Amino acid sequence: MRCPGYPYSRIKGLLLLASAIALIQIISTDAKAVNMDVVPSIRLEEGWDSNAFNSSDNEVSSFGTRLTPALALRFTSPDNVMLEFSGNYEIVRYHDSVAKEADFERWFFRINSTGGWALTPTLSMIPSVFYLNTTNSSGRSQQVPSGDPVLPPVSITNYGNTKTEDFGGAVQFSYLATQNVTIGVTGNYIEQRFSEVTDNTTGTGLTNSTTIGGNASVSYRFTPRTSLGILVAGNHQTYENSPDADTLSGGILFGYQFSPVLRLDGAFGWSYIRQSEAPGIPEQTSSDPSGLLNASYTSDTLTASVYGSAVYSSSGSGFGQATRQWTAGLALNDQFTREWFWNLSGTYQVSKSVFEADAVNLTTLVGTAGLRYKPWEWGSLDLTGYVDRQISDSQFGSDLNNFVATLGITIGKPYKVF
Repeated sequence: MRCPGYPYSRIKGLLLLASAIALIQIISTDAKAVNMDVVPSIRLEEGWDSNAFNSSDNEVSSFGTRLTPALALRFTSPDNVMLEFSGNYEIVRYHDSVAKEADFERWFFRINSTGGWALTPTLSMIPSVFYLNTTNSSGRSQQVPSGDPVLPPVSITNYGNTKTEDFGGAVQFSYLATQNVTIGVTGNYIEQRFSEVTDNTTGTGLTNSTTIGGNASVSYRFTPRTSLGILVAGNHQTYENSPDADTLSGGILFGYQFSPVLRLDGAFGWSYIRQSEAPGIPEQTSSDPSGLLNASYTSDTLTASVYGSAVYSSSGSGFGQATRQWTAGLALNDQFTREWFWNLSGTYQVSKSVFEADAVNLTTLVGTAGLRYKPWEWGSLDLTGYVDRQISDSQFGSDLNNFVATLGITIGKPYKVF
């Protein structure tokens, strides 16, 4: 079945390129030292959705059925770094006769790594890629990889019942120049496209966009726990039917290992943005403080992360506007007995247009909480809740509320290839 989308050929090419770059890591490593697992799975859910159309008014609630087949390929390096290629196809069918018009499918593809994969003793690489195609914007907000340490911060805005394609890809290289000096280079590309806009869309103004950019850094490890450095970054945003924008940033990098399980990384500095001149629109500029922060905790049973950022959005606002974006979030996963697990995650984001005060002013909150019981090696049961709330005080976007509760069963297990 052909994955829908426009322009399909370009997105397909980008996905193939990203996959090829990520596979360089595996090819460059001694095959005998790499472990590979294949993880097929299928998930069935029955649940309730408070706002099937993601509408700001005339909300329609309905019970529904979700079916999600998935496949993942996991590669583990000799130093226990895992690189995963995963994808799934979700089918949602509502039971209410009115809500059936909101039935949807969702395609999702992801490449991510738990750390730097060594290409040579001094050079490592971390890829991060995602592709999401759906008409359910609330589900989109839940699935985009917020807080990813390699990708630029992503938008979690709810665009209503609109077909949306999101592609994001980044590759980070780290080179150990000396025992204490590390040089880093990152390149990224982000694309967002809309089609099949309906009456339930959050308003006019949805605009296709692309962003290309990168950064370079030099850091020095002063002690086994502490590192400091400098970072410079830039990106170019292109909007259809709106002026382009360029962003330049510079700042100080820092990292501190509090303990073997707790680490803090961040960057703080200043950013400058310039919007190009267009017919009837003069060139405009602005500058503000900027920063990124990531804290992670990893133990045998608990993983936790907290992240935050204040940046000029490099992932596109969705409305053809350069935006200032503040994001904060957390993710917790815990195994509290041999068979029981719980998870909690959430992201809070404020987006404001930089050059048109009344164009974009959105506050969005998304969250997930779940309880999972795994009585079998090949299957698990779970109860999961989702929340998506959005407030708009501007020309574009709308107030939206959506709550989802599901009871699901997942069947699948890893199979060792080598």
